[in-house]
Amino acid sequence: MLLLLPLSVLAQNTWEKPEEQKKSQSKSSRNTNKQASEKEYQYAYYCGDVVPVVNGEVVWEKTYTNTKTVEENYAAMLNYLTAMTKEEGQLENSNVSLINKTEHKIVCHFEEWMVFTNALLSLDRTRFIYTLIAECRDHQVYIKIFRLNYWYEELRDGGFRYKAEEWITDEFALNKKHTRLAKISGKFRRKTVDRVKEILDNIAVVIDAKQN
Repeated sequence: MLLLLPLSVLAQNTWEKPEEQKKSQSKSSRNTNKQASEKEYQYAYYCGDVVPVVNGEVVWEKTYTNTKTVEENYAAMLNYLTAMTKEEGQLENSNVSLINKTEHKIVCHFEEWMVFTNALLSLDRTRFIYTLIAECRDHQVYIKIFRLNYWYEELRDGGFRYKAEEWITDEFALNKKHTRLAKISGKFRRKTVDRVKEILDNIAVVIDAKQN
């Protein structure tokens, strides 16, 4: 019978969803907004001043203090960094590149897998490449992590190569208001910050450093 009604009559009718469906959609919308809000809160830390840039280069630097002699610090760092090159996730190019026994300096090159997600049928990861320098002194160890690069989806037509300076800094990994992580580069920023923190925390334990 609706087909027989004039179009003007149909236009005047007010159609609406059943009350239960309205409630269901409203609840779904609230849940979605809540999840988005929780995610933003969870990642708020990474929107702060967490990626240091020195003279245009992304560089993490830290000086530890302890009670060890220069020889003890050098031995502890050499043992730790050598072991680190053999950890799970490290690639064949990770190595202790140079050592200076006189000046108690160690230079390392690391290439490791940085995994974003690892599901049953989906593995999202990048090759994470960086240089680490350790300079040991009496009661002190200086660490520098720099020359950070990423090789993403390398099996797909050669993949994509990114420098940290053009990928995880505030300009590239955050929105204009610095309140949200960018969709792609944001995950690189988050994982890099976490990984560097892990390394620096481990070093503090290895050399028995005093905590600030």
